[in-house]
Amino acid sequence: MERERFLSSIYIILKNEKGEVLLQRRQGTKLWPGFLALPAGHIDEGENAYEAVVREAREELGIEIDVNDIIDTFVVNRKNKSLPPYYDVYFEVSKYKGEVRINEPEKCSEIMWCDPFNLPDDMIDFEKEAMNNNFKGIKFSVTYADNEVKLVMKNNKE
Repeated sequence: MERERFLSSIYIILKNEKGEVLLQRRQGTKLWPGFLALPAGHIDEGENAYEAVVREAREELGIEIDVNDIIDTFVVNRKNKSLPPYYDVYFEVSKYKGEVRINEPEKCSEIMWCDPFNLPDDMIDFEKEAMNNNFKGIKFSVTYADNEVKLVMKNNKE
């Protein structure tokens, strides 16, 4: 019997001086286009999770973070409807160098700061669930993600 293989991703919970978290509006992506999400990315071959979070912060947001400034970390075992399973490592950071900006406009249409206790309805569900579990002190959880959920925008025309 073959063992199940897991991929790994990192998620950046970047907080500002008000305690708000940074979210990005996804665009040009196969998965969850139009949804708000935490800055995130895969852990590349030969890389560890710390190296990945530093690289992704630079690539996606144009900022430099130091692993010594990580405030909190937690892990989610994500089972997916149409993808292999993942181990997602979430890193909370509030200290960084540089100015946050959209550094990959082909993947992100906007960035916004949000109250972590009142996250938007159009945020990716499993990321919101992971953050809420962490607020409750749960440092490891398992979740199921429907990778084919589509954002349905309401037509406000009258």
